[in-house]
Amino acid sequence: MPQSSFKDRIHDSRDHLAVIDIGSNSVRLVVFDKMSRNPHILFNEKVLCGLGRMISKTGKMDDEAMAAALATLKRFQLLMKAMRIEAGHIDAVATAAVREASNGAAFIARIKSDTGIRVRVISGKEEAELSALGVLSGIPDADGIIGDLGGGSLELVEIAKGAITEKITLPIGPLRLQGDFNDDQTLISRKIIASLKEVPWLKARRNKNFYIVGGAWRAVSRVNMVQKKTPLPILHAFSLEGADAQDLAKLIAQQEPQSLAKINSVPSRRAAVMPCAALILYHILDHMRPNKVITSSLGLREGLVYQRLPQSLKAEDPFIAAARDMAEIGGRFKEHGDRLMRWIDPLFESKTDRPELKRLRYGTCLLSDISWRGHPDYRAERAIMEALYGRFVGIDHKDRGFVGLALGRIYGASDGMPLASLCRSMLGEEDIRQA
Repeated sequence: MPQSSFKDRIHDSRDHLAVIDIGSNSVRLVVFDKMSRNPHILFNEKVLCGLGRMISKTGKMDDEAMAAALATLKRFQLLMKAMRIEAGHIDAVATAAVREASNGAAFIARIKSDTGIRVRVISGKEEAELSALGVLSGIPDADGIIGDLGGGSLELVEIAKGAITEKITLPIGPLRLQGDFNDDQTLISRKIIASLKEVPWLKARRNKNFYIVGGAWRAVSRVNMVQKKTPLPILHAFSLEGADAQDLAKLIAQQEPQSLAKINSVPSRRAAVMPCAALILYHILDHMRPNKVITSSLGLREGLVYQRLPQSLKAEDPFIAAARDMAEIGGRFKEHGDRLMRWIDPLFESKTDRPELKRLRYGTCLLSDISWRGHPDYRAERAIMEALYGRFVGIDHKDRGFVGLALGRIYGASDGMPLASLCRSMLGEEDIRQA
């Protein structure tokens, strides 16, 4: 029987992997198309259930939150059945709320009896490691400290040259802190500061990058994007200077949730925990004084996928893998990108040729035929949009601008085209010339 192509397998449910993340604030289902270095997300939905909101006061998950979570999981089970995802391809994990609640074990048993879904409760250190793997899957050269903020806990992980060197979980999630201290920021700050003092290696890593994970912290980054009118509204790899991020966190911590909810792209239910989440971020940044604060859209769920990959796939460049996948789907000739790269490479042979530029050139070559199906008058726009807004990891905003500008030129984009101008706005003169 002939081996199926990538085009066939992207719709083959036998390859799909479903990840269910039962957190302190939300319950989420993500379905990935297959086990690969850059898996496509076929389905992604979360429901804010608030399982951790009463644990600090009662030691238990409350009945209303558990009922909401159970109803959500029943629906997810029906969706997975409709997508024909087999039980062996479902990875369901529960984190801080279920881990710490006195009725956590009974709740897991209820999930199994009512839905058939087997949930494993992971430890704080395992949660931290999975979050770090998720960040590394999307930012392979990440070097510094990763912070993953959930509703009930904060996971901190140090990574250096792709390896995890330190990890710890702290009981300072916004739901927990608000449960303990309501909105008293003085008491919340004391608790945060005391918890951070338990991490001696954190302050010793000053001037490192800080990579933020978690919905509440991503919402903080979105506020900055709206405030600064960022040219490219893509969260992954969005970067801020450490001092600017600290000022932003302090500002948001002082706001009322109602005013934050009025900001475009900030979910109203997320706004309720944003001031507390921003206060946690402010104290961490004050404690460690990072060089840059970089947002990662990938975390625990992507870490679960990355953990399963063989070492050969882990070693792949995620941007190049994604570009090659796109070329196989949308290009005409599978070998086109590699041949084009070999053909143009001699033009760039010099001591000043930087490895990062060579990588971007290769990705551009792989993507160079993806717009041939488009209308002849709009192929340039289509190619640039794929680079700017495509689901890539392993590249930042500047890299997207470089690839977009190069692809636009391939398809004859004029200097006055708005999308080409957007690309140039993110680049320096030398990178524009290179592109």
